[in-house]
Amino acid sequence: MSANFSDEGYREAVKQNYEFSEWAGHTKEGTRDVRISGFVLPTRGEKLAVVEAEDLTPGSRQNRVTRYICLSPQENSGRIITTIFECKSVDDAHETLIDIVMTYMARKLPRCEAKGLAVGDICFGSHGEVNLSVIFARFNILVEIKSAALGPTPVDEFARTIDALILSQFRSQTPG
Repeated sequence: MSANFSDEGYREAVKQNYEFSEWAGHTKEGTRDVRISGFVLPTRGEKLAVVEAEDLTPGSRQNRVTRYICLSPQENSGRIITTIFECKSVDDAHETLIDIVMTYMARKLPRCEAKGLAVGDICFGSHGEVNLSVIFARFNILVEIKSAALGPTPVDEFARTIDALILSQFRSQTPG
C-alpha cells in the first residue's frame, strides 16, 4: 500500500494501527490546554551541542518548525538531526505525529515505554536493540530525533534531555 497523504482512508488506517483514539488529545499532566510557545534548543548545554539550526516552512497545524543538527552526547559518535514542531495545540501535535509516522516504512513503530524510554505524552521509537530514531509529543511540541551517526548510536539520552527542557519551560510558565 503506498502512502498517498491525501487519502483519508489510509490516514484513518494508520491512526487505527497506532491506537490513536487511546492517546490523542491526552497529556500526562491531564490537561489538553497546555501550549508551549517559543521553545528552542539551547546552543550549548551539558548534554546538547547545536551545530546548525534551520527554520522550515510550518504546515497548517504548526506555528513554527525548526530542524537542528546537533552533536551526539556520546563522544565521537556523530550527529543527531532533530526537528521541533511547535504546533498550535495538543491535538495538532498528535495529528502531526501521525503525519510523521506515515512517512516511515515500518508498518508500526514500537512504543518507547516498551523499550525502556519514558519521554513525552506519547512516544514511538525505532525497531532493533537501540532507538536510532524517536518521535514524541509533549504538550503541543512534537519532536523527531534521528541518529545521523555512522554506527548504531542510540538517541534515548538526547530525547530525555529535550523532554526535560520542554517540561522545564512548562513549569516556568505555569503559576504556582
